[in-house]
Amino acid sequence: MLPPNQRELYLSALRPPPGFQLDRAIGTTYSLDLITLLSLPLSFALLDMTNDEGKLVRDPVALLHALRAYSNRLTIFCQADGIAVPARRHPLYAHLEEAIVPVRKQGAAFHPKIWALRFTSPGESVRYRFLCLSRNITGDPSWDTLLALDGEVVERQRAIAKNRRLADFLLALPGLAADPIHARHGEAVSLLADELRRVRFELPEPFTDYEFYPMGLSGFPPPKLPEGTRRLLILSPFLSASFLKGIAEEVPAVLISRAESLDAIDAATLKKFDEIFAIDDAASGDDEATETADTPAPILNASEDAATQVAAHGLHAKLYLADAGWDSDLWTGSTNATSAGFHNNVEFLTRLTGKKSKVGIDAFLNGVSGSKGFSQFLLPYQIPKSPPVVNDVAEENGKIAEQLRTLIAALPLRFQIAREEKLYRLTLRTLAPVTAKTNATAVAWPITLAPSAAQSMAPLFSGHDLIFEHLSSQALTAFLAVTVTAGRGENSIELRFVLKLPLSGMPEDRFENLLHHVLSDPANVLRYLLFLIHHDGLHSGRIKDLFTPAHDPAKRQGANGTGSIPLFEELSRALATQPELLDGVKSLVDDLRKTEEGAALLPTNFDSVWTPIWSAREALRG
Repeated sequence: MLPPNQRELYLSALRPPPGFQLDRAIGTTYSLDLITLLSLPLSFALLDMTNDEGKLVRDPVALLHALRAYSNRLTIFCQADGIAVPARRHPLYAHLEEAIVPVRKQGAAFHPKIWALRFTSPGESVRYRFLCLSRNITGDPSWDTLLALDGEVVERQRAIAKNRRLADFLLALPGLAADPIHARHGEAVSLLADELRRVRFELPEPFTDYEFYPMGLSGFPPPKLPEGTRRLLILSPFLSASFLKGIAEEVPAVLISRAESLDAIDAATLKKFDEIFAIDDAASGDDEATETADTPAPILNASEDAATQVAAHGLHAKLYLADAGWDSDLWTGSTNATSAGFHNNVEFLTRLTGKKSKVGIDAFLNGVSGSKGFSQFLLPYQIPKSPPVVNDVAEENGKIAEQLRTLIAALPLRFQIAREEKLYRLTLRTLAPVTAKTNATAVAWPITLAPSAAQSMAPLFSGHDLIFEHLSSQALTAFLAVTVTAGRGENSIELRFVLKLPLSGMPEDRFENLLHHVLSDPANVLRYLLFLIHHDGLHSGRIKDLFTPAHDPAKRQGANGTGSIPLFEELSRALATQPELLDGVKSLVDDLRKTEEGAALLPTNFDSVWTPIWSAREALRG
């Protein structure tokens, strides 16, 4: 289990092995936080952008470098309406647009949480890392599980049978896309699916076997309990009585969940379990939790089959343990203990097998070899004598809001961009108007604008366009924020989400303008140059000193951005050790020189330093 404050562990799991670089990455998630996704390329770039307290430093230059280097290597499949409205606007969201592939499954949720990471190094075999998580790509600090399997591609003609389901699952993902996918995503899926069939994964101790269990698509049935199972443990934040009844009648079972989820299950079903525990929020650090769950909205998601779903504060992990004879099987991943999870949603679990004495239910709860078990975070749950009081009005409003949300997410919405002298007009339209008979209302706005720019979506439903005028190039976006509201007063329900839409008419110089916007002065350009030539080894104190954020006046390097940094020596070192890194510098310089504004951002006397270095680089090519 991961500790509640798990950001560093999550980012570390994405970092390439020593000496390797990320080549391609495919991730899947239900809910998606754009700020979190924005920070992931920092791990791929091996950038340790943390302060003395271990918290990420907000550094737009570091983010720009990582995004320009790695965003085109990312493919993220996510629930179409699962993107959360970001807490703040950020121009660099533009670099995430092409990486995100919205997906839909009719009448169900797209809920798997996996990563397939491909790493390369000159002269070395291709290495892979597979991550199977209970956590979405969000900043949620709740308790979650993370399984990492590393391995390399082996030279063999026949595939490794255990990996077939994982490869087939990746191949099935493009078929769920809400819109046609970019060619590079299809190429990444094909490459990774092919090579993963021949990856020999290394199992973590003390496990001896593994098996992949994608679910919710044709040909992928849910897992079954091993023959001879004598005891079962279920750990899940969300529950449904229909699922629990069936499983508790098969085998003696222990149930662990959140108190509010247990409260929503009838007493007759709960009494079928041998033991029931609730997570101890005080022990798990729940006071630090944020409102993030399997849905970016704080209430009601019918696909989870839980009428009282709220934000997952202390517990978000999903784990199933089955004791059978001398062995135990552990399943971990995305699937909640609900009928929707096991029989409807697209999900992913990974099974690990080990000796019961080391990985079984008692070992998990009580610990082994002197270590403390998970029971230290649990409290015995007392079944209430009477069912909890349900706010019927709020519940009904939640259903109404969810219905309108589902309708909006299924609409074929499009953005069209048109030039307005020096500014732009962004038009939102639907290719298929609908009749929205609902008591709920919806407003929408581009995420680059303030919520005050929101417009009612009612005209859109009847075929009229929504027009957002007088926008700068930095305000152009494929992301549409939506707020759906049902009811009034204390019983009202509000759902907020973001849709990533197809767009046309984007100006060709969009990213050059964004580059100028972020690299706003020579000091920032210099820091960007240093990022480019210090591709590795970014954890040393000397390098961190070079990368002092330019927005810190107390540590600024000089008016022209060069100050005491020996730029010629740094470029010469790159020429002698990794001359290919200078190609990135050349690309940046060329991009800046496309406009007068960009050329003016280059440090003073830059050409006198750069010209001989680049001439030497060209000479090395022969």
